[in-house]
Amino acid sequence: MSSLYRQVCVVTGASRGIGRAIAEDLAAAGAQVAACAAQDAPLAGDWRVRCDVSDEEQVARFLAEAETRLGPPDVLVINAGVLERAAIDEMSASQWDRVIDVNLRGAFLCARAAWPSMKARRKGRILALGSVSGTIGTPLASAYNASKWGLTGFIKSLAEEGRDHGIFCALVLPGSTDTDMLKQTPFPPQIEPQDVAKVVRFLAAEAPFAMTGSAVEVFG
Repeated sequence: MSSLYRQVCVVTGASRGIGRAIAEDLAAAGAQVAACAAQDAPLAGDWRVRCDVSDEEQVARFLAEAETRLGPPDVLVINAGVLERAAIDEMSASQWDRVIDVNLRGAFLCARAAWPSMKARRKGRILALGSVSGTIGTPLASAYNASKWGLTGFIKSLAEEGRDHGIFCALVLPGSTDTDMLKQTPFPPQIEPQDVAKVVRFLAAEAPFAMTGSAVEVFG
């Protein structure tokens, strides 16, 4: 029986692409999955809801209701993300803010909402979907890359805060994955969402605590 059996796993951005593959993979491993997405769409999981992760009240409500329905979170997968492509002199402040709000503020809000329960039980895993774009620079993606570089720093800092509380934190850094988001770029796909989901499942279920703070590259 999988070590994820009956574990409560919360997945954001689970309507398509990597997030959907993660939710489906964790559910197949026997986990109880609470899934959310910003838009109305069919979602995998035991409980599903619409939630804008950049909205503080919506995030708090989502995590609280997930705990009421399924139990306290054992695993939080921070996956929701958006991309705005534009040259720096053509990017509006609202485009920049949207990317940072969803990709980075959203990560903070979700982690903060799950943290007290994990801290009280001295167990829990927080996994974030970063990107190869959080290790390099690419033209026309300054906001996205900045958000992913920031996410790496955020999760690595959480890993240090969580050490004494039994909270494991790590990132997965996918390369060009065959998703709708990648279609907005000139890059060809190299891997499938299911490849990334398998790595997330390993970190959620099997990775030793010695790996906390890791940024696991999945570049294909």
